[in-house]
Amino acid sequence: MIIGLTGSIGSGKSTVSKRLAALGARVLDADAVSRDLTRPGGEALLPITAAFGQGILGEGGALDRRALAAAVFSDAAARERLNAILHPLVLQNMQEQTEKILANDPRPLVVWDVPLLIEAGWQGFCDAVWLVMAPEEVRVARILARDDCTREEALSRMRAQMGDSEKARFATHIIQNDGNFARLYARVDA
Repeated sequence: MIIGLTGSIGSGKSTVSKRLAALGARVLDADAVSRDLTRPGGEALLPITAAFGQGILGEGGALDRRALAAAVFSDAAARERLNAILHPLVLQNMQEQTEKILANDPRPLVVWDVPLLIEAGWQGFCDAVWLVMAPEEVRVARILARDDCTREEALSRMRAQMGDSEKARFATHIIQNDGNFARLYARVDA
């Protein structure tokens, strides 16, 4: 079974993903795949640099994620350009990893941890879609603490994603996350 796990930025999706891994699921993290593809020498770094310029590179030719975020979170067309480069490569990698897992274990629980699962249209590759949702102020607080950004930057990132009510239309399961780990874990375990 393949579960597509998604949730808007700051929802707690990564916490749910870690819990599923602790319970024995094989988790494939799209963000980790993306980081690998955009490291120096990674398959996506050259086309992204060509599309957005040398200003997105930091020391040693590594991707400056903050500079890239500034370029794409405030510009829908730029975000679409980035997604057009990165999404096909991430999907291919996720599918290849899934095939390897299935070849070795015909009955695994595979979790695709993908923030933009629905926006990318990948829900069709999954047997179920789990959506993690959290109140907006909880999400803002998490983003501020995690990403060392301003409230305006956090809100800009949140607004750049599809809203939870729209995502919920595609979800087979919704996991509410109010910030209480015990309740969240109980919901995931159930």
